[in-house]
Amino acid sequence: MKWTKKWKVPSSSGNGTWTVSLSDEGTWGCSCPVWKFRRQECHHIKLVKNGGGSPEEEVKKPEYVLAQVRKPTFDQENNRLLVPLIGCPDAHMMEATICHYMLKYGYSMREIREIRHHIPASWTIKAIDLHVKVHGEAEYPEGWYKSGIPVEFIGRYLELGAVEN
Repeated sequence: MKWTKKWKVPSSSGNGTWTVSLSDEGTWGCSCPVWKFRRQECHHIKLVKNGGGSPEEEVKKPEYVLAQVRKPTFDQENNRLLVPLIGCPDAHMMEATICHYMLKYGYSMREIREIRHHIPASWTIKAIDLHVKVHGEAEYPEGWYKSGIPVEFIGRYLELGAVEN
């Protein structure tokens, strides 16, 4: 289940807002305690169902594309996140950088684990952000794909159409 639409609804006290969400399965949810802890439909959900609340601008998540890039790169024109083909020689550094970019462009940890199934189970959003903050973003050196990876490996992926040139 994914939350596909969201609205901001002012709290009763006027000291903040709650987020009401609608899932791709038609299920409603709210960030308020009534829904979070009791899973009961709250007045915020009822308000949105009756046309209230302020819809959040829907941002379309970029398509995840394996590519011959030196580091994760957002292709704004085509709404694609270009991700390096292989995570070597320092797999953890590049993996943390890739996860950082995926989080930055709207992917949830669940989606990241589905796409990049080999990331350590101990990695959290906080741990990834801290790693990138402390160590910086990984980037392959100029000419990495020409010298560091067997050409037949890249060629096979290109033939399959799995990788952007």
